[in-house]
Amino acid sequence: MSAPGKNSSDALRQKLTLVGSGEPLLRLEKRLACAAAGLGLRLNYDVRRDHEAVGLAYADTPAVLLGGQLVFSGLPRTEDLEAWLRKITAAVPDAADGKDSPGNSLKA
Repeated sequence: MSAPGKNSSDALRQKLTLVGSGEPLLRLEKRLACAAAGLGLRLNYDVRRDHEAVGLAYADTPAVLLGGQLVFSGLPRTEDLEAWLRKITAAVPDAADGKDSPGNSLKA
């Protein structure tokens, strides 16, 4: 699934994994999409409903993983997600030029 950004052809693509199920997962997806849209990003992410397969307890879901590492557990505020996305995209060297190069994506 992906959330379209303001200019999806030039958007930075972040590869993430969302873990969870039901309404909490849907809320997390919506908040992440809103945070990304606020920054003009398009996010590509995998959804895993089998929390045990990624080593998480049900109580730790919904969760956001980046590179297999737990970044958020539970339902973070949209503002917190946006601040985190801003921080990780600032760390990508060519993110500001809008080109889709190997240095422009973080893969999970």
